[in-house]
Amino acid sequence: MKKNYLLTALFIITTGSLAMAQSKSVFSNGDNLLNLGIGLGSPYFGAGYSASLPINPTVSFEHGFTDAISAGAEVSYASSKYSYSVPGAAYSFKESATYLGVRGSYHFNELLQIPDKFDVYGGASLGYVVVSVSDNQGYAASAASGAGFGVFAGGRYYFQSNLAIYAELGYQSLSVLNAGITLKF
Repeated sequence: MKKNYLLTALFIITTGSLAMAQSKSVFSNGDNLLNLGIGLGSPYFGAGYSASLPINPTVSFEHGFTDAISAGAEVSYASSKYSYSVPGAAYSFKESATYLGVRGSYHFNELLQIPDKFDVYGGASLGYVVVSVSDNQGYAASAASGAGFGVFAGGRYYFQSNLAIYAELGYQSLSVLNAGITLKF
């Protein structure tokens, strides 16, 4: 009797493992991913900056070159302002940054045998940050522009085969956390 239970359990485990191994991953070679999101928590702007919660629009595109590697481009924008008042005078300072870069990701789905509706990935980006500053005293300039980089870990959950929500956490472009929707085509 124990032998029958053992054989039945072994059969179920083997069949389940084969089915899981043969299932198509949610990310594969040739996929195109368009991420439309917002970034929160800019590491770029220092302490003392005020304004509403900085919400930075971000757009990225990636193409799948293998079943695990994708690469593409990204654009992000962030803005913040600083102001203070003393009796008889007020000063305000605004700084904005635009990040233009390339990014690459490694998708861990097949390696970790992650279920079909999830895409777990990590990656890096490299680009250029264009910074501009202005104040209420008439000063305006481009300052501190230069190379930008980032590393991130992310995940997507697919509601449909071509529509997902995503979140990425790490030091990247102009935000610590990016979240939004992904369109796959």
